[in-house]
Amino acid sequence: MNQQLGKQLFPSDKYYHASLIFVGLWLTYIYFAGKYFEYDSEGSIVSFLNRGAILSEFMNYRTKIHEIKKEKIKTYQIYNFLVYRRLSVVYSTKYTDKNIHINISMLGPKKTKYLKLSLDKIIEKNLPNL
Repeated sequence: MNQQLGKQLFPSDKYYHASLIFVGLWLTYIYFAGKYFEYDSEGSIVSFLNRGAILSEFMNYRTKIHEIKKEKIKTYQIYNFLVYRRLSVVYSTKYTDKNIHINISMLGPKKTKYLKLSLDKIIEKNLPNL
């Protein structure tokens, strides 16, 4: 019975191996590039949270939290690669400007639009101070 089911799903071993490779690559992508993103701009601090989509409960080393005062944010840029999207935020510190990179690959288009609007509003408010 099992052999007949396998032959119905995969007509040859080539398709079986190709599907295994595809599933393996997909899981590798989700593990390394697929990160949960959370953004909070309430109050005087902007908080960016990145956590792994798979195994984040057991592996806390993958969680990254960036908290920046709103008045310190200078600019941002969103980079769209083929299967990866990254938010780059430039902010000022006491002596120099710093740049952080945040993975937003799993953020939907609607939420990306709201993120842009919020960051634009913060930067517009900071223009006279910079």
